[in-house]
Amino acid sequence: MNETYQNLVLQYFEKLKKVLPQKLNSYKETIHKFQGQDKSYFGDHIIAFKQGMQIKQSKIKELTLTTLITLVSKGYIDGGLQDNTENFQQSDQIEITDTAGKKREQPINVIESLIHLVQQCLVEKDEIISLALKLLISLVMNPYCNMQYHELTKVIKTIVYIYAQSKSQNIDRLCKSIFLQIILITFQGSNSDTLVKITLDNVINKVSEIKQCQYCGKEGKFECRQNKVTVCSYRCKKYIQETLELKQKNYENAQNLFDLLIRLLSPKQNQIILLEGIYFICDNYDFSVEAQNIYNLSSYLLKFCLQNEQQLYSLSFKIFQRLTFSKHKEMINQINIFINQIYISVLTNKNTTDQHKQTTLESLWKIFQRKHASLEFYLNYDCSIKHEFLMENIINTLHSIFQQNEQFRPVITQIYQAIILGIESTFNEKAISNSQQEQQQPQDIDETVFINQLEMQRQQKQEIQKGVDLFKKNPEKGVSFLIKANILQDDPASIARFLIENKSLPKESVGQYLGGHHPINIQVLSEYTNFLKFHNIIDLFTLPPESQQIDRVVQKFADKFYEDNQSNAYFHFKSSSSIYTFTYLLVMLQTDLHNPKVVEKMKLTDFIKLARQINDGEDLPSEYLTVTYHSIQKNPLAVRESNTPMNSLTPNQYQKQMEELLKKIKDLIKRQSNSNYIQIDQETILLSKGLFEQFSGKFLEILLVTYENTPNGDSLIKSILQLIKLSSKLSMKIESLVQEVIKVGLNSLKKGSTMLMISLLSTIPTIGNSLHEQGWKCVLEAVSQMDEFRLLDSDHTEKVFMCSKDLDNSSIEEFILQLCQLSKQEIIQKHRIYSLQKLVEVSDYNMDRVKVIWNRLWSIVSQHIQETVSVRVKKITIVAVDSLKQLNMKFLSKEELYNIEFQREVLKPFELIYNNSDIEEKEFVLLCVKQILQNSKTYIKSGYKVIFNLINLGLKEENDTLSKLAFDLLRFIEIQELILIDLIQTYQILGKKDNENMAINSIDFVKQCQRFMITQEQQTLQVPLLGILSNLAGDKRIQIQTQAVETLFYILEEKGNLFNEEYWIMIFSSVLRPIFDEIQFTLSTNPELNQYWFKDSCQKVFQNISSLIKKHYTKLKGQLPDFLKLFQNCIQNQNEKLAQLSIQAFKTMIMEKGLQFEQKDWELILSFIQQMLKYTIPTKLRDIDQSRQKSLQTVTNNIINECYSQCAAQLLLIQTSRDICELYHQNWSLSQLDNLEVTFYESYQFAKLFNQQIEQRYNIWKSGFMQDMNVLPGLLRQEREAFSCMIMIIQFKIEILKQEQLKVHQQNQEQVNEELQIKEPYEVVLNRYLHILLDSIKQFNSKHIQFINQQQESGEDPLYKIRQYETERDIQNLRTLLDVSILPRILLLSDQEIKLKLNEFYEQLLNACSFVSEYCILQMGCQDCKKCVRCLNQQKNNLFFQIKKCLLKLFELK
Repeated sequence: MNETYQNLVLQYFEKLKKVLPQKLNSYKETIHKFQGQDKSYFGDHIIAFKQGMQIKQSKIKELTLTTLITLVSKGYIDGGLQDNTENFQQSDQIEITDTAGKKREQPINVIESLIHLVQQCLVEKDEIISLALKLLISLVMNPYCNMQYHELTKVIKTIVYIYAQSKSQNIDRLCKSIFLQIILITFQGSNSDTLVKITLDNVINKVSEIKQCQYCGKEGKFECRQNKVTVCSYRCKKYIQETLELKQKNYENAQNLFDLLIRLLSPKQNQIILLEGIYFICDNYDFSVEAQNIYNLSSYLLKFCLQNEQQLYSLSFKIFQRLTFSKHKEMINQINIFINQIYISVLTNKNTTDQHKQTTLESLWKIFQRKHASLEFYLNYDCSIKHEFLMENIINTLHSIFQQNEQFRPVITQIYQAIILGIESTFNEKAISNSQQEQQQPQDIDETVFINQLEMQRQQKQEIQKGVDLFKKNPEKGVSFLIKANILQDDPASIARFLIENKSLPKESVGQYLGGHHPINIQVLSEYTNFLKFHNIIDLFTLPPESQQIDRVVQKFADKFYEDNQSNAYFHFKSSSSIYTFTYLLVMLQTDLHNPKVVEKMKLTDFIKLARQINDGEDLPSEYLTVTYHSIQKNPLAVRESNTPMNSLTPNQYQKQMEELLKKIKDLIKRQSNSNYIQIDQETILLSKGLFEQFSGKFLEILLVTYENTPNGDSLIKSILQLIKLSSKLSMKIESLVQEVIKVGLNSLKKGSTMLMISLLSTIPTIGNSLHEQGWKCVLEAVSQMDEFRLLDSDHTEKVFMCSKDLDNSSIEEFILQLCQLSKQEIIQKHRIYSLQKLVEVSDYNMDRVKVIWNRLWSIVSQHIQETVSVRVKKITIVAVDSLKQLNMKFLSKEELYNIEFQREVLKPFELIYNNSDIEEKEFVLLCVKQILQNSKTYIKSGYKVIFNLINLGLKEENDTLSKLAFDLLRFIEIQELILIDLIQTYQILGKKDNENMAINSIDFVKQCQRFMITQEQQTLQVPLLGILSNLAGDKRIQIQTQAVETLFYILEEKGNLFNEEYWIMIFSSVLRPIFDEIQFTLSTNPELNQYWFKDSCQKVFQNISSLIKKHYTKLKGQLPDFLKLFQNCIQNQNEKLAQLSIQAFKTMIMEKGLQFEQKDWELILSFIQQMLKYTIPTKLRDIDQSRQKSLQTVTNNIINECYSQCAAQLLLIQTSRDICELYHQNWSLSQLDNLEVTFYESYQFAKLFNQQIEQRYNIWKSGFMQDMNVLPGLLRQEREAFSCMIMIIQFKIEILKQEQLKVHQQNQEQVNEELQIKEPYEVVLNRYLHILLDSIKQFNSKHIQFINQQQESGEDPLYKIRQYETERDIQNLRTLLDVSILPRILLLSDQEIKLKLNEFYEQLLNACSFVSEYCILQMGCQDCKKCVRCLNQQKNNLFFQIKKCLLKLFELK
């Protein structure tokens, strides 16, 4: 059947006609007229429905309501139609009235009329009420009804009223359902996916950058300036406009509905359903809750939360906790007051029920389920001076309740868990966003300043709280503390302002301070009263207990009260003294009325009598006194504040107490100042450290206590670990936390529960950087204990050590320090090596750290290993050294960075251990190093330093085994440039070994090393390397010495061309010179070695040095002074053979390389010859006789040896000089020849004079000088050779002068003057030369005459024969001189030169010829015999022919 409007109405009319009473027949006719009319006439038709509702038959009412419900649900009723009932009223009809019973004057629409119909059936049975409620919801839900706000208000009120009056659960449930549906419908229309609050003026804050139509999404060509959106057409713009207007209207309706629900909370019977509706709105449509709504709602919630009705306070707590989720920014003041004043009051009040407390705790738990709640509370309240502590009060209160009441422990634990979980989630979230933001933009300076201000406020607030707590105990100390903390200035005004503004100060303490007798108290009291405006009596403090204090306070306040109110027309007092007296009267009234000990209370008439003439002789108005009396009777003065806790009270007392609390709360709300809500971000999150530092101990205490009493504590373990992790992330000291957890964990292990310890050990890698020394000590001791008693598998404990590689630099150092300490304890106390083994593993894990850090770690580890070895337990020592070896092998398997020498530090412990060990331990150390060398020598660089130190220590050992092990180590080492210095040092030690085989090997090592240096073009270390051979060249062992010398000079000769001049200087000073120094030292200290040295070693050395100079003179010429100095030292040595070798080497050098000498070189050489000739003149021969006379035999022997050496050297030097002169004199200058001539002359003159001293020579001979000879010691040969050299030099001078003269003459014959200058010295030299030659012949002749005379003489003088023999020797010496030197030179003279002395020469030669032919002269030239006829005849014949030849030449010139 098609249920059209006409059909539905017709059916209803037909049924209605049947039941209408007889007196309403005219009404039936009216209904009959309605037949056939459509829905637009519903304003007329409604009269029938009203009539049906007035019929007392329930079926008709049910039919009426059912029909209306159907019409509304099908949309047949238009909300815009007016109710036309008045057009059909008749005198016999029932008058339609409104709900107030008054006749309606203005027409109403059909919706209101239908609501009135529902209101008329509120007293009906449940079925009719149910239909009425359904009609109401139909009206609300049908859009055609177009219900207005005032209509909706009536609907809401009707439903609330029905719920309040109903005693049926079905009706209650239906009311709630319909009520919530209405809320849902209303608020759904106000919701938007993109907008929270939509207005026409600020839909979008700026013009959209997206050029697309906001409605259809097509390309937008126009900008709607009104709505600031992009549109494509007028149609889209209009649609957007209508949509926005509709949403705005719906939003306003939702706001109005929410306000309505709050206003309806006043009647007690409506509160439950309204609170459920409000909770539904807050839970689902919190976007529509405005700040003003919250403010209005808060006053009710504050009251309801303190009520004893469970449903009421439960819903109130739910609403509050929901608002804290979504509207915490707007509720910044309410949250603090609610929790501090309501929640904490309920929890601490002994008069609240356990269920009430349980609900409060559960509400608190749900509040903290919002992850940001705890930190936001802390930042906005605990870190703000404007607000009271919140988180601190919550945590302290919960901790106190946890200790006192086990019933609430589970929920309190849940709260703590929620706080920890929320902070962790927030921290993780913000930490991620922080890392992302660091990549995007730098930190804002203003933000940093803000964070610092918050932290300073938090610290300042804590200081204030400490001061307040101290003020409660002792006001004077409290104020002093605050002044020292810079919270207060040390002046009365600052202190007074603080006492007024800080409401947390106990009033009794404030009064006690203000009543103090000190000057500062009196000054503060004065400032205190000046700050106040006494227009009304206020309650800021209570009077102090002492009468004098009360008197001062009352007097001051009376003065101020009179000053502030005297201009008031209603002020009754004439002076401050009258106020002072009246105040004491009020105190008396207070005591009389409210002291329980006073039985008979003061009446009003008695009070009025006492107050007579109190106002400066006049009475106060009786009305004023009456009002005052009743006021104190109702509300007693707070003379003293009660400190007694909340004991059990009667319901009335409790209600009164709650009312006082509400009054206090409302006062707090009024005093609250506006402040911005601080959000959690990547910067403010760090301030949570203060929260954890203050309360982490309490958190952990509660969690651990609950864990110990809980069978299944997985969630608790998670919270415990979250707490520790958070503390670690906030860079807190978590040692105490970890210690407590480990203590409980070990107890649990003993009981069989392992989860806590396993979880904690798994967390160590995360929190390791925050454990520090004591934390690591506790963890490591626990791990060691678990391993010792097998409490836990090693798989779990190993995590602690494996995580060490992830620790930061300071933490790993602390970790290893504590592990070393634990290992030390185990070794000393138990001889246990568990921690030592783990130390090795940890060191292995951390080898890849930055080398500087690893060096610090290794210094700790190595020091511990050394201490371990010092314990002197063989087993432990072996393990320690072996552990050291393993670590070294692992570390040395990696390349060492350039210029980093950590290998040395790693290997250093071996050396230290070696120095403090016995022989067996030393042997084990060397074996370990050998293994390291075998496995890691490819990578060893700086570590070689320690290895060589160990080798050197081993080589120095007297034990052959250790020395051989050290020698084996050396053989393993390959020569590298990096270790050349160490190699050289070790070769030096090896060369000094008594073991000849090792010493010889050192020479082989030097050869190898030198070859390596040559290939690497390394010269810097050649000198110290060759120095080893230089040292070995002085060794006393023949084989070593010989091989060292051969090797050294072979290297120098073969490789000398690779050395530059500078390097040769170092070689000479460091390699060659020490050899000669050693030779001289050896010869002077070990005379018995002379024969061997001269026969082999010394001779080879000098031969090699000569060969070296010959081969590399071009690079060695710069060392000529050094070589000369070397030869000089050897010549000056008292050893004859050494001097001979030196002179021979010198001669070889000059003869071989003389052509390469420059003038400066010859200057040095000639200077050397002159010095040596002068030095080797045996001047000390004269001292021999004197020493003999003084019986100084030791001195005499020394002089004899020295003179003997000098004589031999002198002769060899003269001979050498003569050879050099003959070959290179043309390279010398006249001055050089002059100097040399003088030197030879001095030698000649000394020898000549000495030879003439026959007696002295005899004494010298007797002293032991040349006693093996049968003749007196003499210097005949020196005399002859020196004279020969001298005249040879003169001859060379003459030749030079002649050449210069000839040269000048050839260049320019006109340069007469210059020629004369040259001719003059030539003539001088020539004359001198001729004179010397002539004198020599004369001397020869005179000696023959002397000899003849001696033969004719005879005497008894014992020296007679000696003199005669010495004269004969002189003649022979002169004969040789004539034959060899004089006569040949005379023959060389030119005719012009000889003519100068022609007659003299001729005469003397004739005389000499006669002597030569007559006498037989001793032979002095042959070494085989003394008087050889052959030699004598030959010499005589030679001399005779020489003289004859000269005479022939002279005769021709004559």
